[in-house]
Amino acid sequence: MKTFKKVWRYIRRYKKLLTISVLAMLVVQVLGLLAPLIVKSILDDYLIGIEEPWYVTTLDQSEVTYNGIHLTQEPNDNDIYSVFIYQGKYYLFNGLINEGHRQVTSDGTTYYLSIEDITVGEIVRLENQVVKSFYEPFVQPLIILIVLLAVRFFLQILFTYIQRISTSMLNVNIVRDARKDAIKALQNMPMTYFESEPAGKIANRIIHDVGGMMNLFSTLMNLVLNASLAVVFAYIGMFYLDAKLALLTFIVFPIIYVWLKYFVGKLNKIAVKVNEQNSMITANLNEIINGISILQIFNYKKETEDKFNALSMDFNNEKMKEVKLHLSIGWNMIRLLGALVTAFIVLYFGRQTLTIFGFVATAGLIYAYNDYLTRLIEPVGTLFREIGNLQHAIVKTERIFTVIDGQQEDDRNYPIPRYKGHVLFDNLWFSYVEGKPVLKGIDLEIDAGQMVGIVGHTGSGKTTLISLLLRFYDLKENDMGKIYVDGVDITTHPKQTYRQHIGVVLQDPTIFKGTLADNIRFNHPNASDERIESVLREIGGDKLIDKLPKGIHTELTRGGSNLSVGEKQLIAFARAVIFDPAILIMDEATANIDTETETLIQTALNHVKKGRTTIVIAHRLSTIKQANKIVVFENGLKVEEGSHDVLLNNNRVYANIYRSQIKDVGDNE
Repeated sequence: MKTFKKVWRYIRRYKKLLTISVLAMLVVQVLGLLAPLIVKSILDDYLIGIEEPWYVTTLDQSEVTYNGIHLTQEPNDNDIYSVFIYQGKYYLFNGLINEGHRQVTSDGTTYYLSIEDITVGEIVRLENQVVKSFYEPFVQPLIILIVLLAVRFFLQILFTYIQRISTSMLNVNIVRDARKDAIKALQNMPMTYFESEPAGKIANRIIHDVGGMMNLFSTLMNLVLNASLAVVFAYIGMFYLDAKLALLTFIVFPIIYVWLKYFVGKLNKIAVKVNEQNSMITANLNEIINGISILQIFNYKKETEDKFNALSMDFNNEKMKEVKLHLSIGWNMIRLLGALVTAFIVLYFGRQTLTIFGFVATAGLIYAYNDYLTRLIEPVGTLFREIGNLQHAIVKTERIFTVIDGQQEDDRNYPIPRYKGHVLFDNLWFSYVEGKPVLKGIDLEIDAGQMVGIVGHTGSGKTTLISLLLRFYDLKENDMGKIYVDGVDITTHPKQTYRQHIGVVLQDPTIFKGTLADNIRFNHPNASDERIESVLREIGGDKLIDKLPKGIHTELTRGGSNLSVGEKQLIAFARAVIFDPAILIMDEATANIDTETETLIQTALNHVKKGRTTIVIAHRLSTIKQANKIVVFENGLKVEEGSHDVLLNNNRVYANIYRSQIKDVGDNE
C-alpha cells in the first residue's frame, strides 16, 4: 500500500486518463455479463426452445401447422404436443413429457418413447422439412439475439481498445515523469550516495527499475480493479442462474487466501534476489565497458568472464526458482483448478437432471454457468500469474523511489552578491569515518584576490579541504570548525546558491556529448561564440581550435575520446573561465598534461587570476611557483605556509618535494 501511495503521486496527475480507463473497463465487464445470458437465451429459448410444450389452437393464433393441426407455445387448455431431440433426431409426442432419462426404441415401423425405462407411448419421427417449420417462429428473435451478440462483441473490442490505450498513455506519462524526477533528485543528492552506489546500479534504477511503476499500475489495474469487477459481475450472473451453487463457491476463498499467502511469501524473497542480481549484472557490465582498455592490456579476460558468468549464474538460479514456484503452486495449479471446476459444473447439473428434484439443467444454463465460473476462476489465475510481476514491480518501484525520495540537498538558487574572495578555514576537523580524522585542526586564511597553492603527498588532505570548500561534503556532528567566505559561514545559503560564484577545474575533466562550444558554454547559454573562442585562445587553445574541422562547433564524442588529455583539460579550464567565478579552484588540473600545455595554462592562469581568488592543488610545483602563498599538507595537518622562496629556504617538506621533482626532470632529460 505504501508503494502504491508513492506511485499515486504520479497517477493523480492524469485523472482524466484514469477515469476513461476505469469506465471502459466497467463497460467491458458489463458486456461480459450479458454475453452468457444472450447465448443461454439462444440455446434454451430458441435452439432448444422447440422442446417446450406445443398447444393446439386456432388457425389465426397458430405458429406452426402440422398435418392440419395448428400449434402454438402460448399455454391454453387444449391438447398438448411435445417435440424432443434424441441423438440428433427430432420426435413428436402427443402429450406432455415428464422429466427423466429419455430413450427412443423402434420395432422397425413404429417409434416408442421410454422415460426411466418405462414406455410412455408411440412417437413420430419428424422429417427435416417439418423440423424447419417448427423453427420458423424462432428465426426472427434468433437473428435479433445474434445481432446483439455481434454488437456486444464489437463493443467489447472497442472499449477494450480504449481501456488499454488510456492505460498505456497513463503508464508512459508516469514513467516519463518519474524519470524526470529521478534525474532531478540525482543532481541534488549528496556525494556520499555516489560513493556507496555503483554508477551502473544507479543507471539501472533510472532506466529499468522505473518500469516497475508501469508494471505496478498495470498489474494493480488487472488484479484489483479488473479482477474485482470480473468477480462481482460473475457472481451477479451466478446468483441469477443458481443462488445455491453460487453460495457454495464461497468455500473456496479461504483456501485461496491461505494458498496465496504462502505463495506470495515464497515469491517475495525470490523477487528481491532476482532484482538485486539483475542490478549487479548491470553494474558489472558497466565496469567492464568503462575499463575495457585496462582489461585488455592486462589480459584479464578470463577472470572478467568468470566474474560475470558467476553473477549471471546466480541470477539464473534465482530466476529458475521463480519459474518452478509458478509451475508447482502458482498459475499452473490454477489451470488444474479451472478444469476441475468445469468437471464439477457438468457433474452438478448432470446429477440434477438424473435425480429430478424440481430443477432441470438445460444446455444454455450449463454453458452460462460454466462461463461465469470460468470468469470467476480467471481472476484467481490472473492473481497467481501476475503476483510475480507485482512482486517484481513493487521491488523495482521501491528501488526507483530510493532515488526519487532519497536524501536531497536544498537546491534553491537565488541571487547573492558576487564574492570578494576572502576564504577562512577556522580550526577545521573532518572525518569520513568517525574516529579517523582526515583534516586535523586546519587554520588557513586566503585573502581576496590571492593565488594560493596547496601541495602535499597523496592522502595528505588537500582534495578533502577543497571538497569541503565546494560543499561536496558538509561538516558532521562529530566534526569541528567552520569555513567562511567573506566572513559568512558557507552553510548559510543552500549549496546551489553558495556555488554561484565558485568555479572548478578537476583533475579528470568531464566532457559531454555535443559540440566543443556546448561543453564550454555549459551553464552560460548566452555566452557568444566569439567569447568562447577568445577564452580558448587566451589559455592556449589555438592549436585545438585550428585542428578541428568545424572549430568550436565540432561534435565531441562521449567522454571526449577524440581529444587528448591536455585538450580536454583546456576545455574544462575554459568552461570555468566562461563561468567567471570570484573564486577559482584547480584540483590537480595540470597533473595529466604535457609541459607545453602546462606552460600555456600557466600563462592563462597569470591572466585570469587577476580580480579573483585562485586556489590551486598542484602536483607539479612549477605551476604554483608564482603563487602569493603555498600551503603544505601532511597527514591531515598544515605543516608549512609561505611563498615559494620562503619554503625553499625553510628546507623542510616543500623543499624536499621540489628537489625530488627537479631531480626527476633532470633524470628524464
